[in-house]
Amino acid sequence: MSRPLVIDDVRIVDGTGAPPIADGRVVVSGERIAAAGPRAGVPLPADADVVDGRGMTVLPGLIDVHVHDPSDANMALYVRRGVTAIRFAGGEQRALLALRDRIERGEIAGPRVFSCGHAIDATPHAWPGSYAADTPMEARRVVRRAVETDKVDAILATHRVTRPILAAIVETAHELGVPVTGQIWSADARDAAAVGMDGLENTSRIPEDPRFGPERLFARHSVSGRIATLNELWDASDPVRLAEIAGLLAERGVVLAPELVSFEAWAGLSDAEVKADPDRPAADDPRTQQYDRHNAYIASEWSADDRETGARAVDRYKEFCRVFRAAGGVLVAGTDLGLGGILLSRELAHFVDAGLTPLEAVRTATRAAASFLGRDDLGHIAAGRSADLALVEGDPTVDILALRRVRRTIVSGRTVYERTAAVVA
Repeated sequence: MSRPLVIDDVRIVDGTGAPPIADGRVVVSGERIAAAGPRAGVPLPADADVVDGRGMTVLPGLIDVHVHDPSDANMALYVRRGVTAIRFAGGEQRALLALRDRIERGEIAGPRVFSCGHAIDATPHAWPGSYAADTPMEARRVVRRAVETDKVDAILATHRVTRPILAAIVETAHELGVPVTGQIWSADARDAAAVGMDGLENTSRIPEDPRFGPERLFARHSVSGRIATLNELWDASDPVRLAEIAGLLAERGVVLAPELVSFEAWAGLSDAEVKADPDRPAADDPRTQQYDRHNAYIASEWSADDRETGARAVDRYKEFCRVFRAAGGVLVAGTDLGLGGILLSRELAHFVDAGLTPLEAVRTATRAAASFLGRDDLGHIAAGRSADLALVEGDPTVDILALRRVRRTIVSGRTVYERTAAVVA
């Protein structure tokens, strides 16, 4: 059996939102945390490998609830930035299960993999490869196949799914013990709350305005056009209506993963900062090319006015997050885009801008996100929990961007990334 690993003389942020422990010690034995707390109360095992944590913070490994790029290189980028769990929001399930197996066998470095499998959509699909569900009966069949045969961790309902179909999806998934999240458009946030969806994500139709009737809402059929319409809707919506919707979603327990970084990228607001990130792959790297192509595709039909509206929509969505959180709603962190490893800390910075404290923002990517995944053993530094940890320079409860300065990432008790020199970020 391997020797215990101890991270000593370290600030502990346990992921629950509790105040940090300034002079802490974490003991890892095998795949689990054996002990964690103030150094005075946690004995140092005699045979331990000890990591000096002075000037650093240990926190639960970060969780990104909405990703897409399954490349080996991207898996390495996630753990390089302290991300220890990801959930694919749409994708070929066999390939994603194979990726999960390779990571768990230690063939490649990477985070834990969760997956929604193929998205469920009515025809014609917004994205190729989605499962077709044009009636409630089809929806029930597709959900059973996804859960029982494909072994998905959650169901992703998407753009053209209407309320009756959404209700069938949720009812069947819940019968099978699986949550439902989604990016919905033909149904809206009120429908999501009414049928009991567990989560809503980035491009869902949350805002509303009586001036946006069906003709205006559904006039643009492409993904690019639909998101431009959504930006207009965010920009035009009455704050009173938005507050009402925020309260309704919070009351019904619908978790929100806004993925604000995707909206700002599509509007061209983050290009310079993302390009300046020291961990960004080179311009000719396939990950960078895919990231640039996707953003260009989303904005391909946008005019200059559409881009300006998109910029304002980011601020309106951020304000909605503040109101939703104040109403008792649960925010969780996701990125949606490739290069998510370098974007997740940026998403948390947006949450801080929206009024969360840095400690509360950390919780959106640790304990809250783990709960959204249905995993009580993740996202919390405590004895008996899975040893998924990130060691970072500085104090993210004061400066959320300290999360960029990762020195070590541990998944299931095994170090999957270590940077020996000080991090420049």
